[in-house]
Amino acid sequence: MDYMSMAIGFLAGTATGAAGTYFGNKYTDIRKAKESKKTEESFYKKLWNEHEKLLSEMKSDLSNPDFSYHREFYVLSKSWMFNASGPHLSYYLEEHDSLEQQLKSLAAKGLIIDVTEFGKNVTKYQFTDQFAEHLKS
Repeated sequence: MDYMSMAIGFLAGTATGAAGTYFGNKYTDIRKAKESKKTEESFYKKLWNEHEKLLSEMKSDLSNPDFSYHREFYVLSKSWMFNASGPHLSYYLEEHDSLEQQLKSLAAKGLIIDVTEFGKNVTKYQFTDQFAEHLKS
């Protein structure tokens, strides 16, 4: 067996292995992306079924040009006196069934973050950017 045949066989085998790895990884990544998208769609569909009224109001608020970049919101009662400087987002306990529990559920899923300031009596949350973008879309 001559060295030329051996070199050509080695190069052909190496090229075949590299091409197989490349295409295997490419199609695996495509499949994983589809599965991830399907899982995310299923997650948000279930979320909308559980919290439709609250999420609809949040979507409406973030779609409003005055609030499109707001990420923080307050949980209030209509009977409370609340003083804030400038426009702000707020959701009222009287307008949503078990609002505090719904917000805790959203926080547990990593969609909002409790950013209540120490010593304040008013609960304040912040939308994650990913969740805000989902609500706007």
